[in-house]
Amino acid sequence: MAEKFTLNDTLNDILVNERVCKKIDYIFNPIYYQNIKPMFRKMKLKNMIRFVKTPWGRPFPAEGFLRCANFLVERREAGEKISIPVWRGLPDEQMKELEKVVLVPFTKVDRENAPCVIICPGGSYSRVAFHNEGIPVAQKLCEMGCQTFILNYRVYPDIYPAPLQDVTRAIRFVRKNYEKLGIDPENVTLMGFSAGGHLCALAGALYDCMEDETHRYDDVSARPDKLCLCYPLVSLTEYAHEDSIKNFMKENCSEDEKKALSVQLIADENYPKTFVWACEDDPVVDYHNSILLEETLKKKNVSHLCRLYPQGGHGIGLGEGTSAGGWIEEAMTFLK
Repeated sequence: MAEKFTLNDTLNDILVNERVCKKIDYIFNPIYYQNIKPMFRKMKLKNMIRFVKTPWGRPFPAEGFLRCANFLVERREAGEKISIPVWRGLPDEQMKELEKVVLVPFTKVDRENAPCVIICPGGSYSRVAFHNEGIPVAQKLCEMGCQTFILNYRVYPDIYPAPLQDVTRAIRFVRKNYEKLGIDPENVTLMGFSAGGHLCALAGALYDCMEDETHRYDDVSARPDKLCLCYPLVSLTEYAHEDSIKNFMKENCSEDEKKALSVQLIADENYPKTFVWACEDDPVVDYHNSILLEETLKKKNVSHLCRLYPQGGHGIGLGEGTSAGGWIEEAMTFLK
């Protein structure tokens, strides 16, 4: 078995290692480390937690970075597929820009007609947080019998509609290739966290508004069958998260433009069955976003369940050690 990285390795050690260097940027956005000073890049990861901050003021997620790096090592050693390109059939120049839009699979080759879950981690539309809202969740879902994929969708400087184009394309892709992927094409769930929750919720309302330039999958529906929204941003007007809006939309967008992409205002009677949850002590995305969506779904007679947990905060992924622990079992039971 190949030797794995540990917290005694440095950032530089891992970034230049040939086992991971070609793929690490796909699953751990360079925004986390691109401006870290050289002296800290040579520091052991376990010490970076104490001394290095991310651009948004949180401790550097050393354990999450390690999880991503070792995931690549494990996949490489096993000879398993690391990523599946979502886009094909565009001019070379466009393909270059879209090469990092990939699905990272967590699947079993002997499964047939299994439930499919596509995960969209959060990150304020500036990054895609694989390390805590992607890999651990995908591993759990795979253990629960789902064929699971994490979507590395476009983020800032790419703005709307680029992320929504990516997620609708991903839905069409898995449905078109359902036999090869071992999934039930009529049981596709989108699971999104924070800004990724907004993206998934938006896909539930606007799935048929995204034209595919390649027209490769015009005969395949992009409508998610179900949604699981985890501490999602829902509204771009009330209880809004300004950093996400800034990264998602063009500058100086109008209130009408924000309303047009506020899910609680555009969801209708055909909205997918939805499980939504949040923590009441969330300091980043106000839990009232989830309440706004619940109120709309209730009015539209859409099957849904909203769960509010008293303690957990934001960005907690599986929520282990918080009052939200166990949300994933409750969600999958409801959505089954």
